[in-house]
Formats: sequence, structure tokens, C-alpha cells
Amino acid sequence: MAPFDPHSFADSSQPFATHISLTLYLDFSGSSIHGSALLTFPAPHSGPLTLDSRSLTIESVLDPRSLSPLPFFASSSTGDSATDPIKGSPLTITLASHSSVLIVFCTSPSSSALQWLSPAQTFSRYHPFVYTQCQSIHARSVFPCQDTPAARIRYSARLNLPRPLSAVMSASKVSRREPVLGEASPSVPDSVWCSHDRIVEEFSMNQPIPPYLFAFAVGDIDGRDIGPRTRVYAEGGAEVLEAAAREFAGVEEMVMVGESLFGPYEWERFDLLVLPPSFPYGGMENPRMVFLTPTVIKGDATGAQVVAHELAHSWTGNLITNKTNEDFWLNEGFTTYAERRIVEVVQGKERADLNIGIGWRGLHDEMIRFKDKMEFTKLKTKQEGVDPDDVYSQVPYEKGFQFLWRIERQIGRPAFDEFLKKYIATFKFQSIDTDTFLEFLKANIPGIENQINLHLWVNGTGIPPDAMEPVSAIYTEIVSLAREFISGKVPTEEEVSHWHGQEWELYLENLPNSVEASQVTALDSRYRLSESQDFEVKVAFLQLAISSGCKEYFAEVERTLKQVGRMKYLRPLYTTLVQGNAKEEERLLAKRIYEEARDFYHPIARGVVESIFSTRL
Repeated sequence: MAPFDPHSFADSSQPFATHISLTLYLDFSGSSIHGSALLTFPAPHSGPLTLDSRSLTIESVLDPRSLSPLPFFASSSTGDSATDPIKGSPLTITLASHSSVLIVFCTSPSSSALQWLSPAQTFSRYHPFVYTQCQSIHARSVFPCQDTPAARIRYSARLNLPRPLSAVMSASKVSRREPVLGEASPSVPDSVWCSHDRIVEEFSMNQPIPPYLFAFAVGDIDGRDIGPRTRVYAEGGAEVLEAAAREFAGVEEMVMVGESLFGPYEWERFDLLVLPPSFPYGGMENPRMVFLTPTVIKGDATGAQVVAHELAHSWTGNLITNKTNEDFWLNEGFTTYAERRIVEVVQGKERADLNIGIGWRGLHDEMIRFKDKMEFTKLKTKQEGVDPDDVYSQVPYEKGFQFLWRIERQIGRPAFDEFLKKYIATFKFQSIDTDTFLEFLKANIPGIENQINLHLWVNGTGIPPDAMEPVSAIYTEIVSLAREFISGKVPTEEEVSHWHGQEWELYLENLPNSVEASQVTALDSRYRLSESQDFEVKVAFLQLAISSGCKEYFAEVERTLKQVGRMKYLRPLYTTLVQGNAKEEERLLAKRIYEEARDFYHPIARGVVESIFSTRL
């Protein structure tokens, strides 16, 4: 066996599937999917084929032509000795000159990619909801596959779901129709598949994507066009949909700016889905169907900056993908750079500089977080035996951005723009590693290795000395005001009259970690930051309040942790409650809140919070 990805059982000596045809029966009552996956390979293969799986029951493996069984071995479940706590279980099939294989399976209610929501957990409270989150290594808990970003697949999907509901996917919609006899997975009887209260929706993805970009959502979903190639969808009725449409009204302009900077938009559509508040990320860049947290709807269009990031992934991440998670910066560093270029054109340089400043503060915070694990402050990391969710951080985003910004400053923006376009055109629809990028960089910008210490940037720990804090009047003003807070100076109404959420976020994140409780309450009494509808501001303030021992804000902390499941908010609040100098009262509060909120959180978020408890300092 020749594994090449520390997070996958896939074997480099075996062929990658090029197409997967999925038939999925969604069982809301059992929180599971009964399905089949037809994997097709570029040529006949004889010998073992190893796939990734996690929390899947493999019912049978069949020759698609004859439906005769094929030999396979799958470890049973979480208690099996062959189960890896990070990678899951290998599924090994023996093929004899087969160019395709049919696998019949069932997901588990504990699938790490799927969150099944009861009607009470949704906005509308009338119908259940389910959605996927497959990044980084969770597609294997939805269907067996070679779950590595090195493998790019096309797919088709046939979803059988309750008739009142509808589905969206990171794929082109083909049809919504009545079920047909004989099309079900072998494990689903025709009488069940064709029940009068079921409907079938079909999708097709004709461009090759890594498995982590496979995505769907099913529920009471409605949509509204906001541009010639963009439709916003939401669960929760007209109010949520209208707010989302207003927030993202400028998306088409962003797409056109992206095309002018980085080349043609290759994905035809750029649709958006606003998910229920348990969604663990700000956004997920699934091609054709970006998933978003409702917390990005801020009412002032600044939430569109998250959309700019997910849009930028259409070129860097989706079009060119990191080969393994050890090269994750190739996705996120490039995308953070591209996002800020789009924001600079659409919303102005001052807004882009604020983004850079917030990222600069976040990068320094990550240096503190990883002070005992400096490996994860590198761009090119070693992750054997490491769960990528546990070391997810701003380092690949912000240090990656700084690296590319450093190259831009060295050669000038016009030359760097030409380099970017050539890079994207050369490697589109491919998965590459850091060495491939560096070789391309040196070949196309001769002598760059003599001008910038590429090895230090990629393989060195910490922040390189030639990284740069942004320079702008508004950034300098806000940071200066934050430094004056320690002496008791609260900004005046005149000084903050032009501030929006990002300005307050930058201000709060540059305050000392712990100040006098009276200063915190004085700041809040003037500006009501604890009541902010912008969760970036609210969470930054509540983190400060916890650190300063302001018990009067514990009720708001609890409400916040039970209201949203975005890990960007869960991680700092739970960490502040349980780690470092946290008091026993705060640790007990955190434990109680988590026990009560646990079922609301997505499985990925649960794992992150539980790791915070288990690594208490």
C-alpha cells in the first residue's frame, strides 16, 4: 500500500474514481441515508481498491453489470480495531478488471458531515432540515470514496425526500419528479422509494471537484434571484430571504470584478444558501451553491465580505485545490488575498485595509494559541496523526495572505496580477502541493528566491520579519484608541460616529486581554456592545468581559452560545471560559452550557468544543 495523504486510506498505486453516481434515500425519522454509490474509473482495474469511510454500514459491493457480489472488507464501527480515530475505516474491495463498482451503504446518525435538525431547531419550526459539511475529511461519512483533495470527481445524484421539502446541491439541478420503479438503491424497496409522500430531485456536477466540496441541503427552502447568475436561498420564510437578498444585492458586481482580476468564472452559477444558525462556519465555498451562516446578514451589506471570500474560492480552492490538508494554505492564503482584492475594488481600499488589520491581529493571536505547537504556525505543515479540524486556524489564511502580499510588494502589483492569471490558467481543475507552486513561482518570476526567503515563509515557524502590518489612517486611528483604553479613555461619540462593525471588531481585538471590570462596563454602558446584532462585535466584547471577570455578562454569553453554532464564536468563548486563568465557576458554566446546547451544534463544532475541554490549560 502506498498512502500519500495523511488523512486518507487512498492508495497512490490505485486509480482514482472519475465519476460517482449516487442514489440517496433520506430517512429523517432515522437520521440516516440509505444509498448506493456507483464509482467509475478511467480504465479497468484488477486487484485491491481502498476507499475511505466513517460511520458507514457497507451492506454489499456489487459488479454493476451482473449485480453479483464482489469481495470486500470493511471494519464494522467505532469499536473496531481497524478504525482510526481520525481517518475512520478503510473499505477494501477486490476487483478483477472492473472499470466500475456499485457500493450499497447506510449512513449513521453520528455521521460527522450530516446535521439533522428537528422542526424546532429551524427558523420556520414547521419542517425538519438536513445539510452536509464535508470539509475537511467528512465526505467519507456520507458515502464511501477516496476522500482526499487530490482526487477530483464528477458526480450525479438522485435524492428521494419527503414531498413537502426541496433540495439544493453544489451541482446543476436536473429535475424534480415523481419516483420511478426500479431506480432505488438495492437496499430500498420500490414500495418505499415510490411512496406517494416522496419526491425525487436529480442533480449533476459536470466539473471535477474534490470530495470535500460535495454538498446538499434538504428542507423547507425558498429562493429569490438577485442577479443574472445568482439566486439566494434560505430556510425560514420571507423575512430571512428578504434580509439575505438585501445583504447580498451586490454579488454580481463581485463576480465581474473577480473575472477581471483572475480570469473567467468557470462554474456557471453562483448561488447562495443561508443555513440555520447551527452551521459551524461563516461560509463554505461549495461550487455553484455557497453555504452561509445567518450571522453574515448584518443589515449594512458588510456581510457580503464573507461572500467575497467564498466567491474568491471559485478560482483559488475550487479551481486549484491543495493536494492534501498539509498544503491548506494554497486554498486559504490565495483566497484571502483574492477576497481583499475584490473588496478593495467593490468597497474601497480603506475597507480592505481594515480586513488586513483584523487578520494581522488574528495571526498574532494564533501564535499565542500554538506557542507549544509551533509546527502549526508553518504554511507547509506535517499532519500525520493530526485531525485537521483540531488545528484549523487563521494561520493558512493570514500567513498565506502575508506571503502573497510580500511577493506582490516585491515585484509590483501589475506583474503579480499577470502571474496570478497564469497560475490559475495553468493549474485549473488540478490539485497541487506547495512544491509545485514554488517551482512555478521561481520559473515565472526568475530570481525571486534571492529576493524573498521562500523557505522561511513556507517552512519556518512564527511570523517572518518581512510580514507587514497594514498602513492606513483609519487602521492607525483605531489601534491608537485601543491602546489608550488601558489608561481609562473610552472613545468619544465623535470618534466612533463613522464606525461600523469592522471598526469595532478591530478596536476590541486590539484591547488588552484583561482590563478592569469597571472599564468594560463603562464601555458597554455607552455603546451597548453586548447587545450588538453583529456577532463579530458581540463575541469580541463578551470575550473581553469574561477575561475581566464581569459576571453580569455571563447570561449574555450563555444566550450567545445557545443561539449560534459558528465555530468562530464558539472557540474563543469556550476557550476563555475554561482555559488559562479561568475560575472554576466559569468552567462549570461552560460545561453546563455545552451540555444544554450540544444537540444544537453541528458534529464538527461538537468535536472542537470537546477538544477545548480536553486540553484545558
